[in-house]
Amino acid sequence: MQKTIEMPTSLIGKISKAATAFEALGDEMEDFLLSKDPAFLEKMRKAKKAHSAGKTKPLKDLKKELCIE
Repeated sequence: MQKTIEMPTSLIGKISKAATAFEALGDEMEDFLLSKDPAFLEKMRKAKKAHSAGKTKPLKDLKKELCIE
């Protein structure tokens, strides 16, 4: 037999706000950790250099190569 629990809408709103804040915190933490990772920073430097040199692929070609869409 199932039981039904009633919750005040204000509590649901607070839970929703907390979940949104926690998700944003996770995104910020990920950005922070990546900004301190030497291997990631080196990959970004190489990617920026390749992009500046015109060594890029169109997105449609990359998607086809990776079998996306």
